[in-house]
Amino acid sequence: MRYFVITSLIILFISQAFTQTSSLPIFRDMQHAYENGTRSLDGSPGPNYWSNHSDYEIQVSLEPESRLIQGEATITYYNESPDSLSEIVMRLYPDLFRKGAIRDWPVNAKDLHEGTQIDFLSLNDVEMDSLVMEDRVQRQGTNMTIDLEDILPPSTQLKLSIRWNFNLPDITPFRMGKYDETSFFVAYWFPQIAVYDDINGWDRYNYGGLQEFYNDACNFDVHISMPENFVVWATGVLQNPKELLPGKVLKRYKKALTSDVTIHILDSTDVQEQRFKINPKKKSWHFIAENVPDFAFATSDHYLWDMNSLVVDSLSNRRVTVQAAYKKSSWDFYEVADISRASVEHFSYKMPGVPFPYPELTVFNGRGGMEFPMMVNDGSMDHRSSMVHVTSHEIVHTYFPFYMGTNERKYAWMDEGWATMLPFEIQKELEPNYDPITRAITRYEATAGKEFDVPMVVPSIVYGPNVYRPAYRNAAYDRPGVAYFMLQNALGEELFAKALKEYIRRWHHKHPIPNDFFFTFNEVAGEDLSWFWKPWFFEYAYPDLDVAKVVQTKLGLNLIIENKGGLPVPVYIELELQDGRKIIVEKTVAIWKNGDKQVTVPVEFIGRLKNITLGNEHIPDVFPEISTTDY
Repeated sequence: MRYFVITSLIILFISQAFTQTSSLPIFRDMQHAYENGTRSLDGSPGPNYWSNHSDYEIQVSLEPESRLIQGEATITYYNESPDSLSEIVMRLYPDLFRKGAIRDWPVNAKDLHEGTQIDFLSLNDVEMDSLVMEDRVQRQGTNMTIDLEDILPPSTQLKLSIRWNFNLPDITPFRMGKYDETSFFVAYWFPQIAVYDDINGWDRYNYGGLQEFYNDACNFDVHISMPENFVVWATGVLQNPKELLPGKVLKRYKKALTSDVTIHILDSTDVQEQRFKINPKKKSWHFIAENVPDFAFATSDHYLWDMNSLVVDSLSNRRVTVQAAYKKSSWDFYEVADISRASVEHFSYKMPGVPFPYPELTVFNGRGGMEFPMMVNDGSMDHRSSMVHVTSHEIVHTYFPFYMGTNERKYAWMDEGWATMLPFEIQKELEPNYDPITRAITRYEATAGKEFDVPMVVPSIVYGPNVYRPAYRNAAYDRPGVAYFMLQNALGEELFAKALKEYIRRWHHKHPIPNDFFFTFNEVAGEDLSWFWKPWFFEYAYPDLDVAKVVQTKLGLNLIIENKGGLPVPVYIELELQDGRKIIVEKTVAIWKNGDKQVTVPVEFIGRLKNITLGNEHIPDVFPEISTTDY
């Protein structure tokens, strides 16, 4: 009884303190984080916040003809939590292609296999034989749970060694796989310790192919073995270029490290005439990466290779190298290194205005569009605008989810929404005939207000298995991208940028949840923004403004604007007079902050009115055809 009373008082105190800063709910399964002091009501990490991490030492080889991946790793896992752990949950992503696995995507039968083959497993240098593994290791979906013989107390570490193999997909290169006979992108490939966090404990969601990342910030030391003449691009910084690259190639590589213009490390003549031997002694390609949530690599023996660099932090003069690796036939990729450099510069200095957090970036010419830490896997595009869009979109993922550590499995809008909105300006700058804002709004309007327009706070994991189903696509990309754009309008560019930078400063290399985002913006803005958060993120509201009434006054007109759909969006009014003159009146999203269903907008003018137009292409409205009134 005493425990119940004390706990009830704590919850009451939390609730009362919370209501003083916001009217948003804290879901019941998250309240304990505030009680335990790991999260704060102002949006900051609490005084007791913690997150775990791992160090990975990996040796891996890829046999091009058979597509066989063979790897061995030593993983040191650090338990920074206050909990004693009785088990370790690992992810075996290649089991997505295991026969009988539950998948969100169809897979060609020729790519199915028996799953990740584990040849060796030890904990703290004690080998687990087949009988012990049968008793203490359970595999379900893409997860492998290891019961620990001895618990792992707080502030201690566990050493895990593992040896495994599997075959890369041949016909179904979903986010990774074979792109021609000697070109591969390798991702979701190594046994990875899952996240243990202060909200749900172990992340046990199965990977079915749709939901993407949720990983700790870890350190990687990786050796990759490939045959002669294969170049490897990977997460991390190459440690041994002198051992791998012949003299002229090495000279170009070194020059590019400090070059503001793109240098062709391997051009079409080099590749066609095979003028150089790459790594004739078959040394392993050695990469080191720090504070990254994942590791991917790509390889080819005939791709072209471009490289440049830029200063991303004017205070420290820190440089980032930018690379593109691509087929000779991919016409659009000849610009990718320059487009990538311009994108990195924009993200570092303008929006979000945070220096690019990692030392390198490579865009590899594979298929589709998929981000990994310091790596991008992009297919060739039919139009330049598409190339600009997908390149900048995937690069900004460096911030969300990688640098920020967001849980994209549960809250895809916390990274895909930002990757939709943050590149708007640079996409327009690089391709003036392209309007990414109108594109995002048009896509959102197609689903807005319909049954698949699910509130974004509903965890992404429940939206449905297929990315083409409108619920996931809308809630992950379209609606949040537009919502962030509307939030910028509500706060103004300066305050919006200040709040976003503070959010990034507080939570990078951690694991923010939606409330951390909402509360941080509240705190920086100095007001409770629930009037915006609730309709955009929690409710079934949709964008639909209408001119409800026109009242003539001595000075002109009073326009009664009705918010029929419930979403706060800007008010843009254009009056056309009989003499051809136009009068434009604009009100920001903040005009709806009092929760009114109608607002009065006075318009002063002298002359005869011809018609009134409400809205424009940068303001979502599901019924724009009724927003024009003729006179």
